[in-house]
Amino acid sequence: MSRSAEMMWSPGFLPGSINSHPDRLLKDHLEGTAGLALRLVELHGLNIDPGLLRTICETHDLEKANPDWQDYLFGNRGKGPDHALPSSCFTLDATMNLWAAEAVRRHHTFIEDSKTACQFWIKREQNLEEIQACMKRSVPSWTCITRRGDWESFIDSLWELEVNCETWVFLRSLYSLLVTADRMDAIGVSELEFLPLPEFTPIDFAKNGYSPLDEWRQNIHDLCLKKAREIEKPGLFTLTLPTGAGKTTVGLEIAHLLSKKWKYETIIYALPFISIIEQNATVAKNLFGDDVVQEDHSLGYGELTEENRAGGNSWARMSALFRYWRTPVVLTTMVQLWDAIFDPHANASMDFHRLSRAVVVMDEPQGIDPRLWDGFGRVLSFLKEKWGTTFILMTATQPHIGQGEEIAPLNNNLPYNRHNYHVLPGKQKLSDLPDLLHENLPVNQGSGLVVLNTKKSVLKVFRMLKNQQMCGPILFLSAWMAPKHRRSIMRYLKYLERKDIRRYLISTQVVEAGVDLDFDWVFRDMGPLDSVIQVAGRCNRHMKKESPGNVLIAELVGDKERSFCEMIYNDILLANTRDILYPEIKFDEKRVPELISKYYAAILEGLSHAPVWQNIEEGMWGPSKKENLIKDKEGYQNEAVFVELNRHIRPILNRLRNTKWTLDNLHEKKSLVRQAQQYAIEVPLKELIEWRGEMASIVSNDDIPPINKRDEDEFWFISRAAINSPKPIYNRVTGFVPVSFYYGDSLNDAFI
Repeated sequence: MSRSAEMMWSPGFLPGSINSHPDRLLKDHLEGTAGLALRLVELHGLNIDPGLLRTICETHDLEKANPDWQDYLFGNRGKGPDHALPSSCFTLDATMNLWAAEAVRRHHTFIEDSKTACQFWIKREQNLEEIQACMKRSVPSWTCITRRGDWESFIDSLWELEVNCETWVFLRSLYSLLVTADRMDAIGVSELEFLPLPEFTPIDFAKNGYSPLDEWRQNIHDLCLKKAREIEKPGLFTLTLPTGAGKTTVGLEIAHLLSKKWKYETIIYALPFISIIEQNATVAKNLFGDDVVQEDHSLGYGELTEENRAGGNSWARMSALFRYWRTPVVLTTMVQLWDAIFDPHANASMDFHRLSRAVVVMDEPQGIDPRLWDGFGRVLSFLKEKWGTTFILMTATQPHIGQGEEIAPLNNNLPYNRHNYHVLPGKQKLSDLPDLLHENLPVNQGSGLVVLNTKKSVLKVFRMLKNQQMCGPILFLSAWMAPKHRRSIMRYLKYLERKDIRRYLISTQVVEAGVDLDFDWVFRDMGPLDSVIQVAGRCNRHMKKESPGNVLIAELVGDKERSFCEMIYNDILLANTRDILYPEIKFDEKRVPELISKYYAAILEGLSHAPVWQNIEEGMWGPSKKENLIKDKEGYQNEAVFVELNRHIRPILNRLRNTKWTLDNLHEKKSLVRQAQQYAIEVPLKELIEWRGEMASIVSNDDIPPINKRDEDEFWFISRAAINSPKPIYNRVTGFVPVSFYYGDSLNDAFI
């Protein structure tokens, strides 16, 4: 007799007076969770045993039947007793499946390494009778079916348990489905409301009348679509096109074509920066329609409507509360996609199952740490085979992630040379940069972009150029400016560009990839070759000028003769970039594909690969083994800082501090946090401490100091008084300013 047949138990045996949540009966929650999880399996074509999944869902909260939990639920006494671990004992009794039990045991925390999971149960080898007694106390109707011999055999199997990638995807799938269905039912989702993939509104580049490049863009578009129509099965693909070729539109149209061919209902479009998501979301909504495109990023979920706040649209609340991908077209960050695949924490895993039978477009993936390329490529190839997921890696500087089949035509060079490169040999002092620009670039004959590697160096150069006779407004961008501030600068830049008003932008790498800005000339401090090429893509991007633009590259050093690029970038990347650029000195845009290919081949020889795939194969799935997507060379302790740019942020923070947050009002908390992030920056702790000492003697009419961190807060606050002071901590033009910039510039720190 099978265990399921022997079991003969269902949530219907529970008394009707037992609740899982204040307004939800436990039996209804268990059955509702099971129904939602099974429906998710059906919609995403997952090969999961429905009987096993049903048992997991119908036992995942059984310990809530314990009288102690019921006392907590209605007495509201502090933190509730642990219910996940005792509930997993029911799961294990019913299934004798370790991974089913682990999905339940960890469904409010995170997946553990396989050896840790095994050891947890091995330590309880002698506790079977005690475990079963506790189960009977919580659920008297439960019939324990595990015998001592079965238990000992199960424990013995854990000592030498073999795991591999199949085990990983099995556990992570169970975990993702359980956590998602559990959260859905808890907030009132009773039916899944996935919309069908909409039709695509094609764009005719040749009719835009925007630039001389539109005819070329249309030809490239047509050739890419022709190749895409020949694709017969899901796979890993690359789309390697020059900057300004219309990759966003082409990539989305190919994703739509392949989705329709294979009857998929999900397109996931991942980008490196939030600012680019907002830009590309406008394109996606024009192509698909507003209602079917979801902007998934930390600033992308505003306040819920009154209907949604009252629970009238629980499906919409899933995205607002948990960033769940619920629409046919999702625009998200590369970090969020990475976390959906690798992050072991419960809520981060919720979107994992959404990758099944989906087309995933990864825009500008070259920002991924090269040490991760090999392992990440293996994971993408595995998901392609396991789930039929199609991945399209799309950029002008294609990294070697997996063995992707190229969709773009081999000869996709622009018909025009948009810009020429000039590399200055040796190292150049930062203080000489204004002279270098005037000597090598047509500074006063066109708009210009200057991109530097550190926040302090960009502040220094901005100050120097402000004292020059420049023929247009000089604007500034860095990550030391709050998102709300950066947005306003980007809008102003686009306005000046539309009006063809000469302008200058001094920036860190926040404009490096995907940002649709166009300048007549560009300067880039030395960096990895792919980063240099991406910045150069802002030069004469739309070929508005008949003659080529100018891109100047130089390696800048500070007062101590240390290169700024060496403060933040990997030495191997820089060495290979120098080896390629310095012998060239001058070259045009058509040489870029050749140089990029040589560069990636060289760096892969010198880099050691991170054990991304090895960790999966060996069961090292916990938080300690998760690789971060983007590695920073700097080792500074950054602190969250909120800037009082206007009167709205202080009430938001007070509301967050003073409200008791529960599941019922969690949507409001999430909305407030996202609003607050519009005013947030990250600053090294030592800079904040220096400013607090500097401002200690300042008398203010405000009820809080100009810069402050309360003992109970995890963040700092810069008040209006600090912004409006003669020496502002936060400048309304350049954002946060270190104390040192008012007392002699210290440029030897790597604040990128």
